[in-house]
Amino acid sequence: NLYKEKLKQGSSEKCIQSEDGRWFTPREFEVEGGCAKFKNWKQSIRCGGYPLKHLIERRILKSHNNTIADPYQKNSNICKVCRKWGKLFCCDTCTRSFHKNCHIPPVEPERDPWSCIFCEMKAIQERCPESPPRHQESEVLMRQMLSEEQLKCEFVLLKVYCDAKSLSFESEPYHQRGRSQGPEKPMWLNKVKETLNEKMYLQVKGFVEDMRLIFQNHKVFYRDKKSIRLGLQVENTFEKNFKKIFAIQGTSSFKTFVLFV
Repeated sequence: NLYKEKLKQGSSEKCIQSEDGRWFTPREFEVEGGCAKFKNWKQSIRCGGYPLKHLIERRILKSHNNTIADPYQKNSNICKVCRKWGKLFCCDTCTRSFHKNCHIPPVEPERDPWSCIFCEMKAIQERCPESPPRHQESEVLMRQMLSEEQLKCEFVLLKVYCDAKSLSFESEPYHQRGRSQGPEKPMWLNKVKETLNEKMYLQVKGFVEDMRLIFQNHKVFYRDKKSIRLGLQVENTFEKNFKKIFAIQGTSSFKTFVLFV
């Protein structure tokens, strides 16, 4: 049971009573319910089927000065990748939030504190010199998929997913379903993500080749101007991020790029 009058007094007040008679603050109840990692009780706790955030915003639940203190209110209430609500995991280093499987790699709830990939990339950037060396693409492609290369590939892919236009490339292509004719090797973003999450790429080259194959196949099977333009836009998102994150010759500074992601 949620006691609205107690909730008005703030998030430190024990305002939720369980069936066995125990009292909880909103955050304590979130932890008790197995949602400790979400750190977003307004979104994870529901009353009458609605998140408390929904009820508070519509003033069905009121608080003192219309504000309920929330120790994690700095974190976003929407996923950084898909821009949707739901059960979100909050980064302990920045204000970003993610669905478990939207983040690459998937969020590990048992990790506490947890830093998102944006913050991990920023940490790499801070270790780099002011003017990091540039690399030939051919040299980058042949690198073994060590931990830093794996992280960079994950970040490149996440940046593509953050582009709303990439939605058309996430699942198995429509032209491939139930047809005998199709590309020799069909490829799509979710398949690349699965391969990356399972650490099946041995070199950066394998990841890049699969990403480029998505757009090569798209150009073959979609000839209308709208589809061609869509493919080129998402392909550009990939190529731009790949070249900047891996500091490939002929692209702008990696250090500047990471600061503004």
